[in-house]
Amino acid sequence: MKKDIFIILAIILFGATLYTLTLRGAPGNPTASEFKDNLDMPTYAFELSSERGRYVHVVSLAQRGTFDITEEWALVAYPDVGVHNDKYYSFFAPGVSYFTLPFYLLGSKFGLGQVATFAAESIVSIITLVFIYLIGRRIFKLPLWAAVFAVLVYGFGSTSWSYAITLYQNAFTACFIVTALYAAWCFGESRARFAWLYAVYVWLAYALAITVDYPNALLMLPVMVYLAYLTFLFKKTEGEGIAISVRWAGVVTALAFVIVTGFHFAHNVYYYGGWSKLAGTLESYRPYTTATTTPIMGTTDTLTSASAISTLPSVLLGTTSLVLATTTATTTGTTTATTTPMKEKTVSGFFHEQNIPNGFSILMFSDERGLLFFTPIFLLSFLGIWYALRRKGGDRAVYVVLLCLMALNLFLYSSWGDPWGGWAYGPRYLIPSMPWLALFVGVALAWGGAAFSKKIIALALFLYSSGIALIGALTTNAIPPKSEAMFLPINTYNFLKNVPFLQEGKSGSFVYNTYVSAHFSLLEYFLIIYGVLALIAVLVLFVSLFSRHE
Repeated sequence: MKKDIFIILAIILFGATLYTLTLRGAPGNPTASEFKDNLDMPTYAFELSSERGRYVHVVSLAQRGTFDITEEWALVAYPDVGVHNDKYYSFFAPGVSYFTLPFYLLGSKFGLGQVATFAAESIVSIITLVFIYLIGRRIFKLPLWAAVFAVLVYGFGSTSWSYAITLYQNAFTACFIVTALYAAWCFGESRARFAWLYAVYVWLAYALAITVDYPNALLMLPVMVYLAYLTFLFKKTEGEGIAISVRWAGVVTALAFVIVTGFHFAHNVYYYGGWSKLAGTLESYRPYTTATTTPIMGTTDTLTSASAISTLPSVLLGTTSLVLATTTATTTGTTTATTTPMKEKTVSGFFHEQNIPNGFSILMFSDERGLLFFTPIFLLSFLGIWYALRRKGGDRAVYVVLLCLMALNLFLYSSWGDPWGGWAYGPRYLIPSMPWLALFVGVALAWGGAAFSKKIIALALFLYSSGIALIGALTTNAIPPKSEAMFLPINTYNFLKNVPFLQEGKSGSFVYNTYVSAHFSLLEYFLIIYGVLALIAVLVLFVSLFSRHE
C-alpha cells in the first residue's frame, strides 16, 4: 500500500509536468476584440469553435454574472451559436463552463484567465490517471508496472493528450465514467457504515456528466446498470425460488442525481425556455452583411463577402453544425444578426443507424481519425480482452461492464452524423473508451506467456503512439476530414498536417511560447519531452523495480 501511495504521487507529478509543458494558451485575459488578432488560428488557444464556445460562457459568467453571451462574444463563438429570446448561447452543454469558472476567476487575477481555464482540463485528466492506476491494481489485480504502463498509454500514448490541455468535454467525460466505475465497485465491495458515500458519488457523477455532454446520459448507462446489479442482490433459496435483497443505500442515494438534474433542468428553463430544451437544439444564429453572397467552404450556407472574410477562420476551423438554408439581406452596408428557421432539431435526429458502417470504419481504421491508425498501441487491448474473458476468477461483472461501455461508445458515435468530430485530432469521440483500452493493454502484457516479447512489441507501439500524441499536443487539433481537406491548399487530413507546424516552430504550448522558444526550437522541445517519456516507458517495462510481480 505504501508503494501504491508513492506511485500515485509520482503519477500526479509526472502528469502535471507533461500537461503543463504542453498546456495551450497565452498570457492575458483575452477580450472579444482581441480574438481578431489571430487567437482563432491553428496552433492558437482558440483554434476551434469548441474552445471558443465554452470559453465565452466562462467569461460571461465571470464578468456579467449570467450564462447568456453578448452579440460581440457570439461572433467569437460563431458558428456554433444559437439564439433564444434574443439572447445568445453556444451549442455546447453548459457543464464545462461552470466547472472551469473558478479557475478563470483565480487565473484572471494574475493575467492568466485563459491559461488557468484550460488547466482545469489537465487537473481532471490527472485525476483520471490516478483512478486508472487504482482500477488496474485493485480490480484487475495487475502488477505495479502493468498498472503504471496503462496510465502512460492513456495519458501520453493516445490522442487524449491533445484534449487534456484545452477546453473540451472529453476529459471530463472520461473522468466521470472512470471514477464512477471505481466508486460503484467500492460500493459492491464495502459493507462498512459509510459505503453509501460511494453510491452518492456514482449518482452525482452521472448527473454531472450529463451537464458536460448530453450523450453521456447513454454512455454512462452501463455503470448505472452495474450499480443496480450491486444494489439488488438475487439469491436462490432451498425451494428453488429466488430471494431479493436490496441495499437501500444504492436506491436512496439516487436523490443526489435528482437534485443535480433538477438544477440542470432549471437552468434549461431559465435560459433555453424549457426543461428538456438542449443547447444544441436552439435556433441557429446567423450574422451577415448585405453585400454579394459568398459560399463558405464545407457548409451549405452563403455569407456576404465582408462577413465571409471576418468569420473565415472560425468557419474553416471546425464548422460541424452549419446546415442552415441560405439567407440574404435587404439592407446594404450594415452588419446584422438574424436566425434562419429550419426543421426543428431534436436529439434523436443526430443519430441514424445507417451511419454505423461508415462511422465505425472512420473511428477505428481510417487514416483520418482511426483509433488504430493514430494509436496502434491499442492493438494489444484485444489480446487483453481475450485474456480477461478466458481467465477464471476475477471480477467478470466488471469486465462485462467495461466491454459494454466501449461498445456503446463506439456504436453511438458511429451512428452520429459527424464521426470525425468536426476538425479534430484523432478519434476524440472514443476518448471515454481509452482508459479501458489502456487497462486491457496492461492485462495483455501482465497475463499469459511470452512476457518479454510482448513488452518489446508494446514499447515499439508505444513509441509510435506517443510520438503521434505529442506532436498533436504541441501543435494543433485543427485537422479537417478528408472531404473538407480536398478543398484546402494543404490537402492533409491526419497528423501529417502537424509536421510543418513542428518544423516551423508554431506551437500552442504556453510554456514553450512564453519561456522556452528563445532557447530551443520546437523540434528540440519535442525531442526532450519525447525522450523523457520514452525513458520512463523503458523503465516501467523493463527495470526490476517496476517489473517485479506482486
